[in-house]
Amino acid sequence: MIKRKCYICGTDMEERTISTTAGWGKYKLTIDGVKAYVCPNCGEIVFSAEEVHMLQELGKSLSNLNENDRPDILNVSEVADLLRVSSQTVYNMIKDGRLKASKVGREWKFMRKDVESVLNPDTAKIAARNNNGQLSEHDYEIIKKHISNM
Repeated sequence: MIKRKCYICGTDMEERTISTTAGWGKYKLTIDGVKAYVCPNCGEIVFSAEEVHMLQELGKSLSNLNENDRPDILNVSEVADLLRVSSQTVYNMIKDGRLKASKVGREWKFMRKDVESVLNPDTAKIAARNNNGQLSEHDYEIIKKHISNM
């Protein structure tokens, strides 16, 4: 078994079999039997490359739904599900310009094509970089810390 340390708190992670959820729009899947490393201290979950690949393939099958079944306008939680990130990350992406959004009332709304363009490697911006292509000092320190722990 590979030893892993939590990148958030530094605690040794435990290998467990867990349930996780995935979905798109009105479709939600609960997937049982997924192997993951779980931090007993802060609860952070890390998946192996094989498990991530399996989850991505399931996500791809949902993305192949008939165009009429896929909504054109998404809310924050649907975008977070599609990108497999937290809602806070979606808000951060709006703030730094990586993601186009419109405020309708008190909610952010997104065009599906704009969200999908974020996943295109030709147009995507690296999350750890700001819009001018430079690493922030904070991101640099985090990367430096993790490299030194390897």
